[in-house]
Amino acid sequence: MAGEAVPDVAILDVWMPKVDGIQAAHDIRNQNPDSAIVVISSYEDLNLVTDLMQNGVERKAYLSKDSISDITDLVGIVDAVHEGHTVLDSGIVQRMACLYYKHSAILGTDSNEVEQDILGLMTEGYDENHISEFLHLDRSQVVECLASLYEKLGIFNGTAEEQRLLAIRTLVGQIHKVPLSAAYVVS
Repeated sequence: MAGEAVPDVAILDVWMPKVDGIQAAHDIRNQNPDSAIVVISSYEDLNLVTDLMQNGVERKAYLSKDSISDITDLVGIVDAVHEGHTVLDSGIVQRMACLYYKHSAILGTDSNEVEQDILGLMTEGYDENHISEFLHLDRSQVVECLASLYEKLGIFNGTAEEQRLLAIRTLVGQIHKVPLSAAYVVS
């Protein structure tokens, strides 16, 4: 149906009768590369998330059904994805960050523990001031660690907010490179 309708945004459940939501998302994007995808599920399975993100993270969302409290939340997410953003449930991002840290050598980033903590807090939406307070570091130390982290992730330009978003997008975009069997060991 999406081939005929050419939706701006497709909202899918992971488990659907004839084809699973992840495969449907890939089929829709293959037919209509500009269609945004929102997958809603009661499962926070990292394998499903990584499968969804394999062919690019732009204009995609993966959400837990529990994270959507009302229709205005969903409308906001649909708008964001339609505008080109990537939206993930915060619990999923935290689990992905843990997996990313554990396998940073495989991904070629080799970030240190402080950089990993900073990236984890960034994915939760905290700014440099809060990160500084939370980790008991001077703001200059946080800025220095961010510069090192951004360099390791290949992020060299942009405002602080743009760099933060690129770092999170890079995390999401690279997580599918972690061996799938590793995703099962994340608690």
